[in-house]
Amino acid sequence: MNFTLHNLKPYSARMGLYTLLVVLSVVFTMSTALSVADFLKILFGESENTVPSINLVAQALDGLYRWLITFGRKESLILFSVIIFVLYSLKNIFGYLSAVQIAMIRTGVVRDLRNKLFRKAMRLPLSYYDRARKGDVMARFSSDMVEYEESVLGSLQSLLSSTISMVLYLAMLVYLNVKLTLFVLLMLPLVALVVAGIARRLKRNSQVVQEMNSRLISLTDETMGGLKVIKSYNAIDFSNRRFRSYNRDYTRRRNAMYRRIDAASPVSEFLGSVIVIGILLFGSWLVMNGDNGLTADLFISYVMLFVLMIPPAKDLTTAFSQMRKGRACADRIEAFLGEEEEVWKVENDRRRVESGKCDTAVELRHVNFCYNDEVPVLHDINISVPRGTTLALVGASGSGKSTIADLICRFYECHDGDILLDGQPVSDMPLADLRSRIGVVAQDTLLFNDTVAANIAFGRPGATPEDIEQAARAAQAHDFISAMPEGYNTCIGEGGGMLSGGQRQRISIARALLREPELLILDEATSALDTESEHMLQATLGEVLQGRTAIVIAHRLSTVAGADNIVVLDHGRIVEQGRHDELMALGGRYKQMVQLQSLD
Repeated sequence: MNFTLHNLKPYSARMGLYTLLVVLSVVFTMSTALSVADFLKILFGESENTVPSINLVAQALDGLYRWLITFGRKESLILFSVIIFVLYSLKNIFGYLSAVQIAMIRTGVVRDLRNKLFRKAMRLPLSYYDRARKGDVMARFSSDMVEYEESVLGSLQSLLSSTISMVLYLAMLVYLNVKLTLFVLLMLPLVALVVAGIARRLKRNSQVVQEMNSRLISLTDETMGGLKVIKSYNAIDFSNRRFRSYNRDYTRRRNAMYRRIDAASPVSEFLGSVIVIGILLFGSWLVMNGDNGLTADLFISYVMLFVLMIPPAKDLTTAFSQMRKGRACADRIEAFLGEEEEVWKVENDRRRVESGKCDTAVELRHVNFCYNDEVPVLHDINISVPRGTTLALVGASGSGKSTIADLICRFYECHDGDILLDGQPVSDMPLADLRSRIGVVAQDTLLFNDTVAANIAFGRPGATPEDIEQAARAAQAHDFISAMPEGYNTCIGEGGGMLSGGQRQRISIARALLREPELLILDEATSALDTESEHMLQATLGEVLQGRTAIVIAHRLSTVAGADNIVVLDHGRIVEQGRHDELMALGGRYKQMVQLQSLD
């Protein structure tokens, strides 16, 4: 509840206006019900034996009756009908305006929460996504948010309006007759206890249902992404059986949850009917025994007010049940927003660290790292990359090459040792400043469902068409882009699906070059290129990398033969380093790798 109240704070003024509108709507509803006493007097005539009442409401109604009856019986009925029409219209107007206000509050809170969730997702470290299921994260944005809006915010709306209505109705009932209202209050705890018993297990069941839903989303996403493998292994029937099994368990849990929710309303309605019968019996006894202030016509108005109070009472019990159900979603969203995120900027230090102060651009000193605090990935890594030189990292898969690049960009934090950029520890640098100085071409090429130009300019939104074309030419991408239907304005589809692997790779390289970074990291940048394109790109990169510090990660050793320094990694340790000729002369691990690729 504190989570929801915190998100409602920006809408305090609207909440106040909503409360006022609900109060006015209920007041005019009560006025309509109370006026029934005058309608009965006009219709049947005032009894001569009527005992004067000390109740101010009764006196006000009596005064209204005496004013109406002066117009004549038929005319007063018409005039009374007009009054009732006006009161009922005002009740509906204020009810509509209150609904508009609460709708704006609900949609505003959901909008703010989605913005917070997206911001949090962008700022969480990559280590979070290593342990979290993708479907579980996606569920926070989809099913959890829908459930939160319907169950919590929707129930909060019912809770507020029902509470206000109940308070006003009870206050009027107390004023009309204390004895009869005490009788009602004594029976209300029975309803509360029964409904509380039904709703007790809703939160736990709802939490299980949301977890199962996130697993279903993960399974669906995993299946859609692996359709080629599923079809190639004739595993369609197996995948269908697995999905049906998960879906069957999920449906069974949801049915059990909704049985408890749906039981709350009819049970509370039945108990409300029992209370109405009790009021009729006890109230009739009070009227017949001449209870002071409770006349027959006023008793009918009392009964009408209580009947009007039953729907908000029922809504109140249903709202509590729904909020118990939606609490699990709120907890999941709150837990996600509470995850520790990367410190993107240092609030008290907006200065950009000046480059060019140190001859060594990148340096790793005694760096150790492991992903899960158990299996070490890097062991005592010491590397120095002078400014304007190219460092090549080679080794078998899993030897730690990409991990080193991730640590330099601070996608992960090293456990021991230091990483320095221009002589300053990267751990002390604001992430925004650090990453603005680094251009990365990742091993897994990611393009967005947008135009070619927008993808190239992704890291530099203010780039001109000339800048974009220059970067594309440097990446050997201009020719195939120009041949596309709309050139640089061609939309390439989701994930760049309209392009080949080599074309996607070259656009990714152009995107990195456009930023003109001080440090360029190429992680298998030419892996998807054919031999001819690779040689063309290598020639171009040779010119682009002049005067720029670069780290090249490659399996194809032909791409790193001209590097200023080659570091050979094996199981997270540096086993050799030097220039190509020096390493070949050593006759060690590097020469074996070259011979395996038939490059010597």
